Amino acid sequence: MEIPGANAGRLDPRSWLLWGTAAALPALVGRNPFVLLAVLLAVLGVRGAWSRGTPQIAAWGGLLRLALIFSVVGVLFNVLTVRAGDLVFAEVPGAVPLLAGPLTINALFYGVLGAMAALSLVIIGTTVGAVVDWPMLLRLLPSRLTDVAVAGSVTWTMLPRTTAAWHEIREAQAARGHRPRGARGLLPLIVPLLAGGLDRSLTLAEALEARGFGGTSSGDAPRPWQGPLAALGLTAGVLGAYLLAAGRPAGAAVALTLAAFGLGIAAHHPPGAAEVVRRTRYREPTWGRGETIITVAAAAALAVQVSALAFAPAAFGYDPYPSLTPPAINLWLLAGLGLLLAPAAVAP
Repeated sequence: MEIPGANAGRLDPRSWLLWGTAAALPALVGRNPFVLLAVLLAVLGVRGAWSRGTPQIAAWGGLLRLALIFSVVGVLFNVLTVRAGDLVFAEVPGAVPLLAGPLTINALFYGVLGAMAALSLVIIGTTVGAVVDWPMLLRLLPSRLTDVAVAGSVTWTMLPRTTAAWHEIREAQAARGHRPRGARGLLPLIVPLLAGGLDRSLTLAEALEARGFGGTSSGDAPRPWQGPLAALGLTAGVLGAYLLAAGRPAGAAVALTLAAFGLGIAAHHPPGAAEVVRRTRYREPTWGRGETIITVAAAAALAVQVSALAFAPAAFGYDPYPSLTPPAINLWLLAGLGLLLAPAAVAP
């Protein structure tokens, strides 16, 4: 039986994960201002279009504001610590320890580019985290990866709940006449926040324990080598992400291939092992026009980016040191990044 209005506006999570991967790649591999600006405008457009029909996006606003604050701090830190560049706009006196020296526009510009990349990644992560149907994603994964997937989904769902709890505690304390002044004024806010977080964690742990989370059936016992292989696969995945961010696509491709190979084998059921407890679904996932549009557009954008990395890597990179020069413009790459706006066309 289908419940009218249930799961409204929720699309297949695999299409959103592919879109998130395609949108996050430019911020991980380069600092070209035109590329970063194109990605930032695209993800802001998608976030704005989906925020009207997805109230969960508003719950991530606190994390976005925190990221904005850290981005500003990062820009100031880059200006005050990097002395390279030919365009000097100020000079810190020698009497100031650790910060004495010229302040350059080059360092300011590069700091702004880093802030744009960080904000893009946060917006992408919070948008995907709000629109993804996490229960459906868990049901789509192989049973071997269920534990890891549940841990990840719990992490993503705890963040907006913690933000909402912070606002509720602050409003309740303000109604009691509390006005935070200095570090001591934060104590009446932090203590209830930690207590509420621990209470929610214990409640969730008891609920998972009551549902047999982490247990295995007699016919689904894992092989001894599957646990270490899964750990090696996850390690290779993290290493591949780091190499990709460091601008080493060849090493990243090898590491990510090993990660996919290791996780694929670890998630595979051994032949002849019958599950005593069969996984069931209340509602079968459907693949509609919205999923097709997002997947095709994200796959095309990802293919354009991979081609640019292979044949024109300078389209992603930019270095304002030692002199500030105009960045490269790749019209094909910018047109491909425009496909990231596809989710806005199917927003509820």
